[in-house]
Amino acid sequence: MPTREFTIAELADYNIPPDDPTDLDCEEYVLADEQAAILKYTALRRCVFAADDGKTYAVEYEAPLDTGAFELGDRLPDGRGWHGGTVQATEVEQLQVVVSRWVPVF
Repeated sequence: MPTREFTIAELADYNIPPDDPTDLDCEEYVLADEQAAILKYTALRRCVFAADDGKTYAVEYEAPLDTGAFELGDRLPDGRGWHGGTVQATEVEQLQVVVSRWVPVF
């Protein structure tokens, strides 16, 4: 699995994480931003972006949960959950996947 190290400043140049993950129409580099998991106080999100080397990468980051006026407040880890000065990104490609699921009978 190919990876690449990006500095936090490089990711900021790509606008990662995006200001609004639900509105990516005006984003130049960000291709997708999806929720990966719900943690105790934050949401783990996965951002897919096109880099300057012509490849596509994905990084995970923590974002605040939309809890309204709930007691969590604005608890967001320093650096979006990234530790140190670099973030490891995984090279990804888009692939159509067929998934079987059990659904109720109507």
